[in-house]
Amino acid sequence: MILTLISMFGGGLMRLLPEIFNFLNKKTDNKHELDMLDRQFQLEQTRAAARVDEMVVQGNIDTALEMLKVQGAAVKAQMQKTGITWVDAANFAVRPLTTYYMLLLYGVVKIAMFIVSLRSGLSGWEAILHIYDHEDRAMLSGILAFWFVGRVFDKHK
Repeated sequence: MILTLISMFGGGLMRLLPEIFNFLNKKTDNKHELDMLDRQFQLEQTRAAARVDEMVVQGNIDTALEMLKVQGAAVKAQMQKTGITWVDAANFAVRPLTTYYMLLLYGVVKIAMFIVSLRSGLSGWEAILHIYDHEDRAMLSGILAFWFVGRVFDKHK
């Protein structure tokens, strides 16, 4: 009798084992499928973010190109002759006159600073070194770079 019960449970258990293995296998397959979907979702998120970044960069490039076109058109429009002699002369003289005025004003200020430095007891060279500071060096290097780099581009044209 005990042997009959044991064989009945053993037979039933042997019949259930493939179903239990199938269930565990399905669980593993489902977990694997879910992991794959998560990875695919992360990949799509990364691709979408890259596309958004690409669109932002392209938008910035397009905006910058449009601004350069507008600026170029404005510069071309500035130097067009109107046919009125004194208006054309004033239009072409504004930038050089402004430049000369600023240079003259800068020179007058530096001369005044030099005189004040001499009156405060500094010798000539000390006064020059006192009034020529890092801002003057930065301005001078900017002007030199503008003119000499401009010459390089002018030669290539």
